[in-house]
Amino acid sequence: MTMRFAGIDIGSRSIELVIIENGQVVDQEQTDTGFDPLNGVKTVLQGKAFDRILATGYGRNLFEVSYETPTVTEIKAYARGVWHLFPGQKAILDIGGQDSKAIALTDKGRV
Repeated sequence: MTMRFAGIDIGSRSIELVIIENGQVVDQEQTDTGFDPLNGVKTVLQGKAFDRILATGYGRNLFEVSYETPTVTEIKAYARGVWHLFPGQKAILDIGGQDSKAIALTDKGRV
């Protein structure tokens, strides 16, 4: 049986959801965060099917409490995602809605 994994980034300006099955993106959704991040989360999750979900971003702790779901910092999420898509990459630049981050990776993809 194939598992569908979802990742949700609850940022200060937008919320993005991606669903992966067999290593391929099978669904994605995006909305503005607005004044009620959990309402935005409900919007992007509506009608979506997945087996597991992991949250990151500015609003990840709200999601963790409301949905009893594990979270990871956006720095760790970026590192894992970039290393998976671009093995050997040494630097990541994130320009977000509230701050910007420069992230350096080791030869093994660790922060």
